[in-house]
Amino acid sequence: MAKDYVMPKLAMAMNEGTVAQWMAAEGDFLRPGDVVMAVETEKVTYEVEAPHEGYLHILVPEGETVPVETPVGKFAENEDELKSLQQEVQSQDADKPVEAAPSAVPGVAAPTGTDLRTASSTASGGRIKASPLARKIARDKGLDIALLQGTGPGGRIVKRDILLALEQGIGRFAAATAVGGMREKARLPLSGARATVASRMMESLQSSAQLASRWESDITDLLRMRTHFVAREEQFRTSVSMNAFIIRAIVSAIRQVPIINAALQGEDIVIYENVNMGLAISLPGESPWDSSLMVPVIRDVDSMGVVEIDREMKALVERARNGQLGPDDMKDSTITLSSTAGLAPPGMSTSPVLNLPNAVIVGPSTPQEKPVSRNGEIVVRTMMPMSMTFDHRILNGEPAARFMKYLHECLEHPELMLA
Repeated sequence: MAKDYVMPKLAMAMNEGTVAQWMAAEGDFLRPGDVVMAVETEKVTYEVEAPHEGYLHILVPEGETVPVETPVGKFAENEDELKSLQQEVQSQDADKPVEAAPSAVPGVAAPTGTDLRTASSTASGGRIKASPLARKIARDKGLDIALLQGTGPGGRIVKRDILLALEQGIGRFAAATAVGGMREKARLPLSGARATVASRMMESLQSSAQLASRWESDITDLLRMRTHFVAREEQFRTSVSMNAFIIRAIVSAIRQVPIINAALQGEDIVIYENVNMGLAISLPGESPWDSSLMVPVIRDVDSMGVVEIDREMKALVERARNGQLGPDDMKDSTITLSSTAGLAPPGMSTSPVLNLPNAVIVGPSTPQEKPVSRNGEIVVRTMMPMSMTFDHRILNGEPAARFMKYLHECLEHPELMLA
């Protein structure tokens, strides 16, 4: 008897998923471990393997979003059962009224002034249906996928549509249009990953008591220490970054103030023994003006030295940029690092929003050389703006201040973090 193939629950917070791409074709014989489809969640695309052996019968087309545990296909035990399943679908389709075929030509741009949210096929609640590869090529080449018609299943935009658009010189981001005395460069739908980030930021601000503090730390000696690690890049197989030292300093400060590494669960404050560091990473969005945000996690970072932290961090970031993160990479953070160092102007400090349920998020920013007073003399030192946002439901000002003071001391006296 045919077995259901359902939309898997790939993360704790996942309620629905999109069939981004069928990696196997209708009727293919598959074994457990064979990749069947790519599933797109709010932030990540996963490759999903076959749980059963059998002949694949597809129920849900590419680009369609369904709740978890919804059957998206079936596995037939033999070819006769597969044909029976296919005939059922054909008989059901024969009973449906015939719809007029769209007149749009594949690859042709939508008329001027068309709302980018409706220019292409959007069967999934206004969501533009496109394969992950098509989105990447379009983003790299400056093409607006909302102005293209897809030729894939269900009107999905696929690689060949992007290549055709490039060949014909169409689909570039439209010129500005005048609307009510203002000129629009583009109109982007608040959907997908951007909508998820917006929703979670609002939820974080509305459901927690957030307080932010800022200070500057003199990292001149830390930079000097780092040069010794960088000089041994061949030995360590990595050029140890500043973020690795900052993470190590955070771990040292948590040892002094353990309640920093906590979360609110119901009416209980849970203090964690191990430190799982969430990394807030900015990734390219679906257009040249947009970006996406995800927070993969380095587990048990408290058991690592700066070299191992750096290796793990860079490997995680690389996998995030290549879309290779799995469900386990995105969960169980106990504290978060949101670094804008190198992106923000020198001296700027930010107040990052909490990554719930974490009690704390730390935000280092771009350092700059400044004249400061040391032992009664004015000297030039490298100062790094730092910030910390914490949940006042979990932390009072006193432990938060002690944590910031010890973190500050570790950054100014780096030998403390290596003790």
